[in-house]
Amino acid sequence: MAEPLPKDFRLPTIKPYTGSVDPRAHLNRYRAAILMTTASNAVMCRGFFSTLDGQAQDWFTSFPEGSISTFADLSGRFLSHFASSIPKKKHFATMCKLEQFAAETLTDYLTRWKKEAWSVENFDEKAVVPIFTSNVRSRPFLRDLVQNSPKSYAALLYRATKFAEVEETEQRKKEEESGRQDKAPKEDRRAPRPPRQGPQLAPLRCLTPLTHPISAILEHAKVMGIVSYTAECLKISPNTDPNKYCRFHRQQGHDTDECMVLKRHIEELIQRGYLGQYMKRLGQGRTQGPSNV
Repeated sequence: MAEPLPKDFRLPTIKPYTGSVDPRAHLNRYRAAILMTTASNAVMCRGFFSTLDGQAQDWFTSFPEGSISTFADLSGRFLSHFASSIPKKKHFATMCKLEQFAAETLTDYLTRWKKEAWSVENFDEKAVVPIFTSNVRSRPFLRDLVQNSPKSYAALLYRATKFAEVEETEQRKKEEESGRQDKAPKEDRRAPRPPRQGPQLAPLRCLTPLTHPISAILEHAKVMGIVSYTAECLKISPNTDPNKYCRFHRQQGHDTDECMVLKRHIEELIQRGYLGQYMKRLGQGRTQGPSNV
């Protein structure tokens, strides 16, 4: 306790150890942080207490005064006391069961493989090469391994990483090409497809009762790409009200839900086979808004 602290010395700020996780990891973090200073062996022992909490702190304070002579002595006692929190290594034979899933990418499999390999005891880099070859599913990579077996485990991982990068690039390319094809508006899958030579429309004397406001149905129809903005929509009524706005005409003059032109257009779409989910059935009340707008 009489050992002077180095100039500008600051205790390392690492997560306190409570005794529930691997003590080796905590000890390594402390050493890495304290070695950046010019702290002596005595200061290392004294500063270690500040990185403990809970039962680990109780353990430290239980030492009789003067019972710790070096940091190596303290480290040994620390690892011995919390040895039960050190994760047990798995048997090497567990690698034989680590097969690539059918829908698992090579990148994900490599991540899972490396994590498992790290937890294996007495890892044999020579014996693991044929095991990896037997467990992998990716066909192009598997053919390459069979035709040209890697000479080392490091060479195997390097080649696997390269094939994983190619696999990811090809997948992104497919998604981009598929996205360009899907950019064209699609009709609602729940609505029946209209015949190629449009049906004979029923007279629009009576409008079909609807479950949602016309303005809400308009937004859904716009997403489907079935709204037609004809020349009629551009006519400005002489009885305009500047306080109202029609999202169908995109101009002031009247409210969207009061627009007769829009109501007739929605009715026409319904008669053509679209927007059937908004037709009010017998006994059905109005909801708050369409769930898929």
